[in-house]
Amino acid sequence: MVQSMRSIVGRTAPVRFRYIFLLATVFGGSFLILIINNSTDIFSFKNDVSSTWYSSHRYELFDSGASFTIKTEGCTIPGLHPFDESIRKFIEQPKHLKSCSRDNASLLKSNETHIWISSEKVNLPTDANISCCYKSFYRPLSINDISSTDVDDRVKYEECIYFSDYVEVANEFVKVSCIDHDKTIYEQFFLFAPKKPFMSYKDDSVEAPINQSGYNVIVMGIDAISRLNFYRTMPRTLAYLKKKGAIELFGYNKVGDNTFPNLTPMLLGIKDTDLKRTCWPNTRATFDNCPFIWDWFKEVGYYTALGEDSASLGTFNFEKMGFSGTPTDYYIHTFMHEAELQVGNNKDFNSFICMGNKYFFQVLLDYIQDLTRTLKSSKLFGFFWEVTMSHDYLNYPVIMDNSYEKFLKYLDDTKYLEETVLILLSDHGIRWGDIRFTKQGRLEERLPLVHILLPTSFRENYSLAYSNLKLNSRRLTTPFDLYATLSDLVNLDTIKNEKIRYRSSLYYAQKNSISLFLPIPSNRTCQIAAIDDHWCTCHVGKKISIKSTEALEAAAFLVKRLNIMVRPYTQCEPLLLAELLEITEMEVGTPGENEVGWREFMVTIRTVPGGGMFEATLRHDSSGWSLAGTVSRLNLYGDQSRCVHDYQLKLYCYCR
Repeated sequence: MVQSMRSIVGRTAPVRFRYIFLLATVFGGSFLILIINNSTDIFSFKNDVSSTWYSSHRYELFDSGASFTIKTEGCTIPGLHPFDESIRKFIEQPKHLKSCSRDNASLLKSNETHIWISSEKVNLPTDANISCCYKSFYRPLSINDISSTDVDDRVKYEECIYFSDYVEVANEFVKVSCIDHDKTIYEQFFLFAPKKPFMSYKDDSVEAPINQSGYNVIVMGIDAISRLNFYRTMPRTLAYLKKKGAIELFGYNKVGDNTFPNLTPMLLGIKDTDLKRTCWPNTRATFDNCPFIWDWFKEVGYYTALGEDSASLGTFNFEKMGFSGTPTDYYIHTFMHEAELQVGNNKDFNSFICMGNKYFFQVLLDYIQDLTRTLKSSKLFGFFWEVTMSHDYLNYPVIMDNSYEKFLKYLDDTKYLEETVLILLSDHGIRWGDIRFTKQGRLEERLPLVHILLPTSFRENYSLAYSNLKLNSRRLTTPFDLYATLSDLVNLDTIKNEKIRYRSSLYYAQKNSISLFLPIPSNRTCQIAAIDDHWCTCHVGKKISIKSTEALEAAAFLVKRLNIMVRPYTQCEPLLLAELLEITEMEVGTPGENEVGWREFMVTIRTVPGGGMFEATLRHDSSGWSLAGTVSRLNLYGDQSRCVHDYQLKLYCYCR
């Protein structure tokens, strides 16, 4: 049984902390103050977790009396509390996370230039005779079969270089195996970030000089973490961002179900459904013809990087073909694929958590840090995505809090933040589990985190753009707006004060993609912003009886729609309605005079076989029922959909 917040605090917190949480409970609607003493842990973690649940900082999370997350003419999002009574029972220390393998973990050490055998040699006999094989590997340019489903996974290994003390690093991707008396005792992968020759798209393009006006742009994603779950699970990282003056987007609303439809607008400026007619005609095609935002930075002299901490769950690889070419200057899919395949361990539902004795998320963080050091004298656009620790479990991000704070401190200490626009964000909140059956959980799923940290010089030199960004922190925003914002950073002339004044005078209120450096209109609605009604958090909901005529008709229609989607796939069982769990009528603003009437309902059902729980927004008008947006699945499908490989159909198919 899931422990409640009260029981956890009661067992592990000193008396004074119980009073703090009592006050937070009583006055939670108006404020919540976290007071953490360095010498005291509110929660204690095992399993290699050195961080406490909260930071050692003191700051006020919410303005006193705040009733709304945002409140504008076009959109009101209700006020949400990170420790709302309805979700407290789901907030707990991760119980089932296992440590990474520690077998001979300290045998090898490495730095930027060398790998060596440690003198410690833990758990080895005194007569050990250790020899290690340094084997580099890479992504070959030649492709044997361009139509192969694993074209993005191709790899070529070089011959072994044996060493018994140390070896100099000369490659980007390295595998090291160590033997003792003909027995393999250790295997690990090492990822390096060497300086590469600048390869341009066009003959007259050159690497941007160090004194140019452009900023490095680093976009770092943490999968499936809502704005408020970031508050709950990564408070140390949050506190550091706040201390440095990062701007938080309170009204950032997702536009699709999972990662892909939310990152496509951010990286390409279009809906995922528009890819078919532009650059990705079908799921058997690669993404090489798509004009990603990093291509624009490349054209003006930036190095580019694309890195994710999972190859199998990669944004462009999960049930997709990925890339046949190499999309960026630094691309680590090849490394992650081999590491997962050969030393990936501690698989926790969807992904391997560990690469040998190291968390995969830490591998990615270390790599970004190495890149910033290697390219200190160049300009970098990097897009990085963490998924292994945060994708499946609400509370797992707490494991990463210390590491992300330490990473930010490194960038700060090395003055890298003075030259960099850093965006830390997510694609959506947690999409399944018990929390999704609460109103707060449903809203959090649609409101992911976004924090934008700008250098001091940016705030001074582009003061109007900066002021508009602060204004927009309380406006309705989307991934489309982030694309427009990134586009502005390609050419900073577009956000000089005089240009911002001119652009602000133009009519752009009806656009679904507006740079955050321009004032977003206060009357912006979900419809204008291209947010389907199903994902829109601006609605006001009113529950109706599950026995009403509308409820029964809506449930029957939703099951019918699900079966229409799976009908072409004979390996999928037809679905039947087992239970209508909830129905809420969504009240959208005030109808205008003589407006044609229609009603919208948020419907949650359970089907058999398989016990799938689905949620959808349905519209009813004089012509009948229709589906508004897509159908969400609220619980995990596990291996129920093993017989299909379409990333969307997996949500609905129950294999025979």
